[in-house]
Amino acid sequence: MSRELEKIMLIGIGELGGIVLEYMCRIPGICEIVIADSNADWGLRKTNSAIEGASYMGLYPNIQFHHIDLLNIEKTAELLKKTNPTIICNGTTLQSWWVVNELPPEVNAKIYKDRCAIGPWTAMHLALSAKLMKAVKISGIDTYVVNTSYPDVTNPSLDRIGLAPTVGIGNMDLAVPYIQKATSELLKVPIRNIGVELIAHHYHAYYWCRYGTGSEVPFYLRVYMGKEDVTNQLGDMKQFIAELPKRGMRPAGRHGQFVVAGSCLKNIMGIFNDTGEITHAPGPQGLEGGYPVRLSRKGAEVVLPKGVTLKQAREYNLEAQQYDGVQEIKANGDVIVTDEAYYTFKEMLNIDCKVITIEDSYEQAMELRKKFHEFARKHGVNI
Repeated sequence: MSRELEKIMLIGIGELGGIVLEYMCRIPGICEIVIADSNADWGLRKTNSAIEGASYMGLYPNIQFHHIDLLNIEKTAELLKKTNPTIICNGTTLQSWWVVNELPPEVNAKIYKDRCAIGPWTAMHLALSAKLMKAVKISGIDTYVVNTSYPDVTNPSLDRIGLAPTVGIGNMDLAVPYIQKATSELLKVPIRNIGVELIAHHYHAYYWCRYGTGSEVPFYLRVYMGKEDVTNQLGDMKQFIAELPKRGMRPAGRHGQFVVAGSCLKNIMGIFNDTGEITHAPGPQGLEGGYPVRLSRKGAEVVLPKGVTLKQAREYNLEAQQYDGVQEIKANGDVIVTDEAYYTFKEMLNIDCKVITIEDSYEQAMELRKKFHEFARKHGVNI
């Protein structure tokens, strides 16, 4: 479908999507922004907030709001066909990644650990993403989809059935400014002069940025000052990674979403403006984990470091995803969780689920959410 006007559509205006909206509407000359959310009252309020806030900068963006119910795939497809956006940002999830961290620390440590991290929660992120991608296909529009919802796993799962989003956001990309800042301080050079080449998984970003751990799980990292490789000047890599949270720590959970939104906006605008810039992102080309990518109207092309093959790069991420609680993603999109994740969830949450499927992911997510909320209440936390 050809289009007369370029539009960017943000679906899901929660904490992350709401910040992306506020950032985006402050870009001078931005195209029409279409936002959609299942909560009509909230969506209208966020539309007004964005317009009113931007007005103080002398900017008056054209923002339209639509109510959306992703559970109704046909209706969603009609809305997508009617609006025909150049780019869609999927900001939806049935449970934000940080919610588990609301548990008391000693309880959280038992449920979120090596080989049982975010992987067994995949249904929460896959369910609505799958329904959106089905609606995109039915609508027949030619669009790019930037997916915020655990793209390291949801993108490759959906790719297996021909429904892959274009690229993800955040995750391993969130470790890049930590690496730049730590290198800048250790070598006493400006942050802007530090370049990073990174092949890593969501697992790495989570543990590197919070605890400075996880260096034993395979990854690829080279750091440059200008064109000079200064990786060896950073000393022992385990010690360098331990420095990351000391030098780059930001507010945790929902309070740290401004950085995530920055990564998201970068990827949206890189594609929209056809910049061809090389950056980092998870889930490009339906691949597991994160890679260096070139963003343009061609999508997100993987740009590997010299001497690294795609097979090697995938092997880093395939091993790392097991530490994130995902054993394997099958050819039909099924996500197989690790034994550690399976037995932990069975024992602690009374969830008996070894295989998360695209077709059943919504029902699986609803059961998990119900039992997790009960579990959280027993530990004094109301989600």
